[in-house]
Amino acid sequence: MADANRNAPVSGTPPHALREFEWLARIDPAFENARCNLAVVVWTPAAPALAVKYREIIAAVILGCRSYPSIDVHLRRALAEGATLREVVEAFEVAAILGGFPALHYALPFMIALHEEYGDKILGDAAQPAGATMALDDAPAASGAVSRGMREWAWLDAMDPDFEGAHQKLTASIWTPAAPALPVKIRELVASAVLAYRAFPTLDGHLRRAVREGASVREAVEAMEVAALPGGFPVIHFALPFLSTIHDEVTAGRFS
Repeated sequence: MADANRNAPVSGTPPHALREFEWLARIDPAFENARCNLAVVVWTPAAPALAVKYREIIAAVILGCRSYPSIDVHLRRALAEGATLREVVEAFEVAAILGGFPALHYALPFMIALHEEYGDKILGDAAQPAGATMALDDAPAASGAVSRGMREWAWLDAMDPDFEGAHQKLTASIWTPAAPALPVKIRELVASAVLAYRAFPTLDGHLRRAVREGASVREAVEAMEVAALPGGFPVIHFALPFLSTIHDEVTAGRFS
């Protein structure tokens, strides 16, 4: 294992001007200048509603879903901006439920390498095992797992109760953790980013739960803006109708 006393990753703007973009800047400088201007807004905003460490976690999750190696840059910057490795692990556990376990599998070697490089100090508070859960019956009503009442799952429960029982135990560890390192509102924004990337309509339920758990609409918007850079602009395009409806309800005092 590498020396655990090495300095932590350096905070600041991530090195997105990769060698390939240097070539693009020579071929199409106007496009590359516009791309860099947008990157500054997303990665180094002057006064973000969504903290930079969470922006980088969301970016890393989408890159994990795409199996793209620049995930390492974003994981390192998340740690530099104050994230713990346990928060990162929990974010990818959330992503695995909605984006598939290959996303977690792809990210694990990068997380293992960071752990070996910097030691246990980047784990954060290790007293609470990642994924520890409260009993479903003890979960607050507003914080219950958003998908348990969906009729599709009820049908699956009748068809294959063993699978659905195991599925519910797993999802309980994601949606109703007893002492999460990653706050529930951020878990739901991570979930929302993955669902927007996949253009899946249960996005609405997860965005709403994020707001119920304390996220502002602005934080939700910024989460989708971050996800759109590695995931493509259809990510935010798909999310906008849900976001605008929630915004209207919150503004009118009708959100519940």
